[in-house]
Amino acid sequence: MGTDPGAPIQFFTTPGNTCPYAARTYIVLEELGLPFDLTEVSGRPKPDWYLKINPRGKVPAIRIPALDDEIVYESAICCEFLCDYVGGGGSPPELLPGGAVARARMRLLNDHCDNVFTRTQFTFLMNKEEDKDEGLREEMEEALLRYERALGGGEEGEGGWGGPYLLGGSFTLADVHLLPFVQRLTVSLRHFKGYELPPDRFPRLLEWFALCSRRPSVQGAGLSEEKIVEIYTRFFEVDYGFGGLNANK
Repeated sequence: MGTDPGAPIQFFTTPGNTCPYAARTYIVLEELGLPFDLTEVSGRPKPDWYLKINPRGKVPAIRIPALDDEIVYESAICCEFLCDYVGGGGSPPELLPGGAVARARMRLLNDHCDNVFTRTQFTFLMNKEEDKDEGLREEMEEALLRYERALGGGEEGEGGWGGPYLLGGSFTLADVHLLPFVQRLTVSLRHFKGYELPPDRFPRLLEWFALCSRRPSVQGAGLSEEKIVEIYTRFFEVDYGFGGLNANK
């Protein structure tokens, strides 16, 4: 064990905590009440000192003094690690659902977010050919319907768990995983595409987003609308590929 078990966790993120992936870890740190120090990492490529921490050069990463400066990176792994760390081998916190089935459901939703939804969202946003917009919007909405169904009650035959959160009555890592991207979707698509999530198609998802947005941890990880527009304006100017998410590139 480290020499100072009370030392804060070191959390590495982008300046202004603008990265949606890092926002996940920020929310979990706040939800678990873990003390942490925030270290901003900037530059492209990332500085050599940070590549020694995370050789992939991405954020988030965390360093835990109480565990001999153990380093963990990748947002999903950071979030699950923090829950395990707090659980200490006993009962896990609510953020990490108990039981093999619930955890599999959580991981499947999170995999859908990272490998399906985020790609469709960013491709629609970055598309500059108006004749493709309708098809790309439909692809994105089809990806989002996975969450609308998850929020639906099983009695309605939609395979869901009744809400108000994605896995039922508790706020979990499934909600954390999706939230930063929905926040950016609602602002960026309204500004650049004049698009709003249709309430007749996504009533539960919109209620979920409003509910989650009231949590102090989510508010702390959030960005102003002006900041989101500023970030995505820069993406347009450089035709940014967002880690390969943009299928048009």
